[in-house]
Amino acid sequence: MIYASGIFPKINKEHKLDPRKQYLFCSNHTSTIDIPMMFFLSKKPISFIGKESISKYPIFGYYYKRFNVLVNRASLRNSYAAFEKAGQKIKAGQNMVIFPEGGIVEDSILLGKFKNGPFRLAIEQNVSIIPITFADNKQIFPIKYTKGKPQRARITIHKPIENCSEYNIKELKNKVFTTIEKELIRYEN
Repeated sequence: MIYASGIFPKINKEHKLDPRKQYLFCSNHTSTIDIPMMFFLSKKPISFIGKESISKYPIFGYYYKRFNVLVNRASLRNSYAAFEKAGQKIKAGQNMVIFPEGGIVEDSILLGKFKNGPFRLAIEQNVSIIPITFADNKQIFPIKYTKGKPQRARITIHKPIENCSEYNIKELKNKVFTTIEKELIRYEN
C-alpha cells in the first residue's frame, strides 16, 4: 500500500530490532500516514493506544476497537483501564505504539509537548522504548489532504532506550523528546 501510494520509505536504522522482544514505539505524530507507516516498520503485530473517538468511523472503527487500546482522556477511570490493558498486551508479547504528543500537531509545530502516559507505561512494564522520527509525513499527507504529494519518506528508527524502570517519567520523556527533536532538526538542515 505504501509503495502503491507513491511513498518510498528511506529508513535509517540505528539498531536492529529483536523480533523476540517487546517494544513501545514512540514517534512524532504529524499525519494520518504515520499509522500505516508503523505497520510497515514492524515485523510483528502491533497495537496502538489511541483516542476512543476514532472508533466511531464506519468500518475502520470496528477494526480499530478490536485490535487496539482505546482511551477517553476525559475519564480518569477510562485512562487507567486503557493503561492496564496496554500493560497486558505487552506482557502477552505484543509491541505497542503510542504517539506521545496525543494527536497530530499543527503544521507550524515541529514537535508537540509529550504526555506522561507512554513513559509511565514503559517504566511500570520495564519495556524498551524505540523512538522513531518521521521527517516527511507532514508533507506527504498533511492535515489539508489536497496539499500532499507522493515522495520519499525519511524515517529514523533510533536505538532502544532500555531499562526504563531506572528512569523517572520526566527523565524518560525528555530523553525521547530530545532524540526525536534533534533528528527532526537534522533532517530540516
